[in-house]
Amino acid sequence: MKRKLLPVLLLSTLFYGSCASSYNSIRPETVFYNYTEISDDASISTGYAFDLMSARSNKKYAKKELKNGIKVVSVKVVNNTDAPININQDCRLFMGTREILPLDGAAAAFRLKQGVPIYLLYSLLTFNLIIDDMNGNRNSVSLPIGIPISAYNMIVAGSANKRMKDELIGNNILNKTVGPGETIYGIVCLNESTTGRLRFELNKR
Repeated sequence: MKRKLLPVLLLSTLFYGSCASSYNSIRPETVFYNYTEISDDASISTGYAFDLMSARSNKKYAKKELKNGIKVVSVKVVNNTDAPININQDCRLFMGTREILPLDGAAAAFRLKQGVPIYLLYSLLTFNLIIDDMNGNRNSVSLPIGIPISAYNMIVAGSANKRMKDELIGNNILNKTVGPGETIYGIVCLNESTTGRLRFELNKR
């Protein structure tokens, strides 16, 4: 029995070159914050780190960041006052001297997600197995090898998208309150194509 190996090699190249990617969590509490800014009244210290998608080897999501002009930023906030601070209600976010409005986590996740239906194209792939029988006749058997490849990639992409969305929403720094003297960690999504110095400022009361 002789088998043609070339189609197998071609399919393997296609599979490994364009398969879905899993999602590696950012876990903002584990990030090293090498940049820190202090608010004008010294009430809040803001540590921040960009390019976490690349740092966590989430290459597909890092490319989506670049394509869509989004920055997923890991943030550390220290409350230097003697009163609790609700980040969403009590603070404004600045990049340098410019006030910016953070992007909702769900909206950011929608723009960053991997395509899932695109992997249905794999289901069109078939593998033609050529078999020589004992009489010297050649028979071709078509195997729907693309169906399991399609299903696998759709499951991986869908699961990765859910994990990414859950983290962006669950760790949204805007939904958190930091107590007096406490430190909290989270994520903020920016509708920005550039990086810059970030800091939270208390609203004027």
